[in-house]
Amino acid sequence: MKFCVIIPCYNHADTVNGVAASIGEGLGVIVVDDGSSPPVRLENDRCVLVRLEKNGGKAGALKRGFEEAKKLGYTHAVTMDADRQHPPAYLDEFVRAAKTFQHEIILGTRDFDNPAVPRGRRFLNKFSNFWFWVETGVRLGDTQCGYRCYPLAAVDSLNVKFRGFVFEVELLVKAAWAGCRFREVEIPAIYDEQTLAGSHYKPFSDTLKFSLMNTRLCFCRFFLGKAWCRDIALKKK
Repeated sequence: MKFCVIIPCYNHADTVNGVAASIGEGLGVIVVDDGSSPPVRLENDRCVLVRLEKNGGKAGALKRGFEEAKKLGYTHAVTMDADRQHPPAYLDEFVRAAKTFQHEIILGTRDFDNPAVPRGRRFLNKFSNFWFWVETGVRLGDTQCGYRCYPLAAVDSLNVKFRGFVFEVELLVKAAWAGCRFREVEIPAIYDEQTLAGSHYKPFSDTLKFSLMNTRLCFCRFFLGKAWCRDIALKKK
């Protein structure tokens, strides 16, 4: 097993180097510059920088990061945000869990009872968790957190259509349909002025996309059946 960390970055030049520098020597680091202006400049020579000329959203950045990780021979990738919302101190827990459960997706689960969590984010997470359960029959504590460890072979097999903010949730739904299992790692919920200001979440348009995606996935789940859903979830060979 060979692990790396993928950090999508869009206009977080002020924080991404600090995040990358805090990652231990035993892990590879891939920073995907998603069309930042000005372009990201890395200060750490051991980091691999992948630059996208145009901003394609988090989905595009993650997909490109997964491709690069696979090309470099990694078997697992931990995804982290560039805005310091995901504490690097928990990386060892993700790696330990992935080594024990090699074919499962390891999910960061935040404490949403923390009063510092904005009410809107708390609602969105509960809303997302509910629809994930409806679509898969699986209960998870945090379907919105981007701090995860993915087995790259499993990710590469999935047929994920949506882009942008909803990509990571659709990936989980398709993974569940394909028979993948999940493990959760408890992490703190960090919401401060810096992380909130750096967020690229768009409440109206992203919530609309999320609702459209859930409508489509619910239709598949209840009208097409499990066998069809599994077939839809996997790439055609």
